[in-house]
Amino acid sequence: MTTMNATIALAALLSALNAAPAMAEALDVNGIALPYEDAGTGPVVLFVHAMLQDRRIWEPYREQISRNRRFVAYDQRYFGASDWPDAGENFSVDTHSDDLIGFVEALEAGPVSVVSWSYGGDVVARAAVARPDLFHALVFYEPDVNGLIDSLPGSGEAVDQMLAGLRPAFAAVEEGRLEDAALRLIEGVFSMPEGGAKTEPEEILRIFRENSRAIPAFLAAPAGDRATCEELGNVRVPTLVVRGSDGFVLDAMVSERVVQCMPNAIIAILNGVTHDGPYRNPDVFAEMIDSFLKLFD
Repeated sequence: MTTMNATIALAALLSALNAAPAMAEALDVNGIALPYEDAGTGPVVLFVHAMLQDRRIWEPYREQISRNRRFVAYDQRYFGASDWPDAGENFSVDTHSDDLIGFVEALEAGPVSVVSWSYGGDVVARAAVARPDLFHALVFYEPDVNGLIDSLPGSGEAVDQMLAGLRPAFAAVEEGRLEDAALRLIEGVFSMPEGGAKTEPEEILRIFRENSRAIPAFLAAPAGDRATCEELGNVRVPTLVVRGSDGFVLDAMVSERVVQCMPNAIIAILNGVTHDGPYRNPDVFAEMIDSFLKLFD
């Protein structure tokens, strides 16, 4: 992505985040209220955020997606501004997957198309394995499907490469500096130099800082029922997996493996970005989403 295009994309992102937000609604799911944003009419495109995020991160997608479809983005349990239903002991991908299933059922608008990013991809993968009937199409951006490449050559080295960049974040967690840890985590997974987060817009940093309280629960969460390659092979809905051209080997390996496992999946590259693609270049990713879904309207 050129410097000019990056500047335009960032300006669009900030404009969307600074715009007056629509009144959030909430759905009762598994005993808690999950806030969500809703715009447009037609087939639902449901956005599932990553770790250290909430529904606000998808705001730049609202206008383009809602032109022809119904844009919905929700806060997963333990994220956003809502009070927690417990101290975080039930934080897990399985909990979030069950919530996603419940949310789609409560919308009463399925089957829905789903867009996910990173941790959200593991949530969606497990939900799709459990209830493929709820989903019309799936779009993953660098899904972090836990355990999917453990047996592949080079997977250990790929994990070590990723972890090396997260050492400052782990040190901050140990010292109880959660907001600082959130920024160090973002720098690590986005392939930024330590301290590079300070150059990001405050509107974006606020989202990461405000969700830093979830870090201890995330680190303590059990692995749960992983989505295996065999199980993903039974999910036959149309699937698009997108990865950044400049990201970690680990993210590329997992993305490619998801496509290998799922019979109706294809892969695409978002150029000039790392794991930060949906945030760094929302216009291009939104166009990829829209173009893919048009194939199955």
